[in-house]
Amino acid sequence: MKIKISGLIILGALLLGACASAAPETADAAPAVEAATAPAVEQPAQESMDASEGTAAAPGDAAATVSFSMDVWPILEKYALAAHGGKGGVFLESYDDILKYVTPGDPENSMLYKALIGDGMKRMPPDAPLPDEMIQTIYDWIKQGALNN
Repeated sequence: MKIKISGLIILGALLLGACASAAPETADAAPAVEAATAPAVEQPAQESMDASEGTAAAPGDAAATVSFSMDVWPILEKYALAAHGGKGGVFLESYDDILKYVTPGDPENSMLYKALIGDGMKRMPPDAPLPDEMIQTIYDWIKQGALNN
């Protein structure tokens, strides 16, 4: 158990180091989501994307199925691949790579989600955190079992 925890700590440090210099720059910084307020992120998003049609679901609708290829991968490709695409210690180049940092069905224990909200580690990406809607999409995908769909 100590080896597993030590490995996660080392992996987290590598994740932080790899992202420090390669985060994309944006004109507007997204509002911060603190670890203490994580339950607000866990609630269904005001507008979630319908994976089959690529349209926003109406507020109050049940969370639509999140597609890895249509919803999650585009986010990670745009915001994480430059820092985690073949250099450094954390690789996010494929579904299999990403799944190493995910506990399907359990976002709160998934390193990917924890890094996005800064739970126990530096928030990723460090210079321009993801908008809450994107974090919610990744949360929902993990909660729904992190399927390769």
